[in-house]
Amino acid sequence: MLTTATVFLASFIASPQQDPLTDFIARAEQSSPAQILFLANEIGPTLDTKQLIDSGKRILVSTPKAMLAMGQLQTFSDSPLHVEDLVRLLTPEFGEMSQAVLRVFANDVFYDKQQPATALQQWISTLPPNSAVAYTESQLCLANNAPAALRRKALRDLRSSCYDTSDVELSTLAILALARSSSPISADEVLLLEKVAQGINQHATHARTLLVGIAQEQRFQEKIDTLGQLYQSQPTANSDAPADSLDALEELLFRIERQHMEGENYSREELIGAAADGMLRFLDPHSAYFSGEEFRDFMFGMTQEYGGIGAYVNTVDGFFSITRPIYSGPAYGAGLLSEDRIIAVDGWDTIDQPNDEIIKRLKGPPGTTVNLEVVRRGWAEPHFFNISRERIKIPVVQSDILPGGIVYIELISFSSDVAERLFNVIADAKEQGPVNGVVLDMRNNPGGYLNEAVSICDLFLPQDKLVVTTKSRTGRDREYRTSARAFIPAEVPLTILINKYSASASEIVSGALSIHGRATTIGERTFGKGSVQNIFEMNTSSDESFVDTKNRGRKNGTYDDWEDFVDANNNEKYDYGDRVKLTIAYYYLPDGSTIHTLRDHEGKVTRQGGVAPDIEESFDEVPYIEAREMSHLLDEELIQNYAKLLFEDYRAQAVTLAMNDHHDITSYPEWDSFYTSLDTELDGQSIRRWVRRYLRARVSDARGEVFPGNGFIGDYVEDPVLRRAIKHLLDSTNVDYKDMSEYADLVASNN
Repeated sequence: MLTTATVFLASFIASPQQDPLTDFIARAEQSSPAQILFLANEIGPTLDTKQLIDSGKRILVSTPKAMLAMGQLQTFSDSPLHVEDLVRLLTPEFGEMSQAVLRVFANDVFYDKQQPATALQQWISTLPPNSAVAYTESQLCLANNAPAALRRKALRDLRSSCYDTSDVELSTLAILALARSSSPISADEVLLLEKVAQGINQHATHARTLLVGIAQEQRFQEKIDTLGQLYQSQPTANSDAPADSLDALEELLFRIERQHMEGENYSREELIGAAADGMLRFLDPHSAYFSGEEFRDFMFGMTQEYGGIGAYVNTVDGFFSITRPIYSGPAYGAGLLSEDRIIAVDGWDTIDQPNDEIIKRLKGPPGTTVNLEVVRRGWAEPHFFNISRERIKIPVVQSDILPGGIVYIELISFSSDVAERLFNVIADAKEQGPVNGVVLDMRNNPGGYLNEAVSICDLFLPQDKLVVTTKSRTGRDREYRTSARAFIPAEVPLTILINKYSASASEIVSGALSIHGRATTIGERTFGKGSVQNIFEMNTSSDESFVDTKNRGRKNGTYDDWEDFVDANNNEKYDYGDRVKLTIAYYYLPDGSTIHTLRDHEGKVTRQGGVAPDIEESFDEVPYIEAREMSHLLDEELIQNYAKLLFEDYRAQAVTLAMNDHHDITSYPEWDSFYTSLDTELDGQSIRRWVRRYLRARVSDARGEVFPGNGFIGDYVEDPVLRRAIKHLLDSTNVDYKDMSEYADLVASNN
């Protein structure tokens, strides 16, 4: 099973060391059939359809284990290859391998493949009777493509074997296989299964589980029959009456509430909300119906503001932990650090409690106090912290000044006042020295407020430049233009980093600045969301009343976590009314192009949208084998412990390495003994990257300032896209960087 750490690793990117599929086949040759299936099931979901098809065509399979490995891997494709290779393995001489092939052929992708069914029929005919029955269940898994006569014969074989008193093991296997099949089971056969269930072995445990399932099916059928009789007793509508769509919805609600097996578990309001949401999402993927709870989450994503202790939190290894404090917040000010475990909030135990419930207790009006019981590695006893809550603004802009006067700015989202924060970052950088170039990193930025996107363009473009136009079905087109002189002069070059997850406002900024020739975009084509959504209140529900207090000197007209409210339903939380988010217009860039990806009624793309980069550069995914091996090392905390040792015993050197280690393994103290102790096939550079990643987290805690970016992304030592942007900026200026050790590889690429 893939661990959380494995999935976490797979989301990061590095230069591939070798072809993961070739390595996969090599590992398969050293594995048992069961292990081969396990390995294939791990790597399969990480590959896209094109990779699966390409692998099926180019990977040479010449041994039984390679055939099995590629066969199972191809089950993740809609059109599996290597079917003929698998069929050849269905002969008695392959034994355990043949059983593994049966499991492969039971996959849905072989639904319309005749070869497996025919081969299976021939194979079973060569086996002795007791072996044939043991495999009959696998034969029934292919019921949809095996001949009907073969299926009937299989069932007859099973049923006759159930009553074979001369071989108890054979009859036990037969009744278990019959119960697992989709065929109806008779009362006499249920009695046989109950007899098996009375034992104390593995077969008995299996039988008891099957009996529970059979009993549940019988209860469901009785419930269906009862509901059907109830529905038949209801008066029917006049078939001659004209059809009405709302009447159809009302009838659908009636059927769900009275006949659906789970209908009693949902309120009428929830069902209507789901219908409304389905109606809107049928139109486009960005329109939606928000319940009050969903609108609360949406609003938090847009404002990024709350009353609390200021920390990113999650459950790690069963403990509610601080993944990183917000360094301007009260938690860090009180002494809390990354990896601290909060085991109690105001005396309330957090163990095995939902994250949402714990977070709710951490939040509260600014000025109020919360008491936390915290454990940390190295402490003999828990420590207690009394923390005064504050108004927390989640950072949406992270920045750093890189060598050569390059200002790197990560824009996480376009929430309220992000343009003002960006202005302050650049102003601060100007005070520290000359700014020779700016990198705006909008990779993975989902967008946000349109006015913030326009305000950011204000910083870089002359006055009255067109940024974007919105066009709707009603009303006139609306143009958005810059309103002030550029804060950053045109002589300062600008690059914008984008990828396939950059959307909406990110695409407006990158597209507009690129079209006006003010910025060079680097990375991948963006997501393609060029539509405008407005939020409308529903007349059917309303927000609870609240006391709007001044926020930064003025009232904002929206509810904040620390404000008093009228708790109309006594649930101890503020309740919003329902909302509808409706697509009302499309964006058009200054050259008249739209960034919106258009789809037909079936969801197929009819016109590709997005912003194409001026310079293509990608962040290669971590090879699967490396990700899995690194997951093991992280689970054992070997990497983390070495980073901790460096920071505690070699503090000054650790800080230097966190800033830039120049990819030099020899600069790490005690490296040879550490690397040898890992007993890993990963090369030293792969290990170095992850040691430095954890080292940077410790340095961030120590200095109270986060390194911008997300993992390797945004780290100019490891991020190839960022390094491409830096080179482009330096080449566009008069900065002589040939003697800068930080950019030695950039200099080498010029030669």
